[in-house]
Amino acid sequence: MLIEQVRNDMHEAKKVKDVIKANLLSTLYAEMFTQSKSGKPYTEEDSVKIIKKFIKNTDETLSFNIPEDARKKYTEEKQILESYLPQQMTKEEIEKEVDRLIGEGKVMKDIMAYFKENHSGRYDGKTVNEIVRAKPGT
Repeated sequence: MLIEQVRNDMHEAKKVKDVIKANLLSTLYAEMFTQSKSGKPYTEEDSVKIIKKFIKNTDETLSFNIPEDARKKYTEEKQILESYLPQQMTKEEIEKEVDRLIGEGKVMKDIMAYFKENHSGRYDGKTVNEIVRAKPGT
């Protein structure tokens, strides 16, 4: 599971004294661990959501006028976080899948449900929504 990979990588980063990676993964693991003990079943999708939340926070920080050394640190953190995400579908892959589903008579609700069920964590919902809305007759 992703949570175990993060934990192992955190310990490895501490061993080699990679402070930025160790601190980031320690915080990430703590968030994942806390959520995994909440009483409801913990899934890979939950881990992906937490990672995406961390990336969003990093993007927000990078949008401010911050010193160059801080910008470099946050950019490095973002790259570390992105390495844990599943391979994202390209816009072309999403479009091909949407075209196939529309050809089967599916509507927006069905298409979004299909992507959630079959490509969880690998697509951007906003992109799927925009592609579907741009298609004639949907």
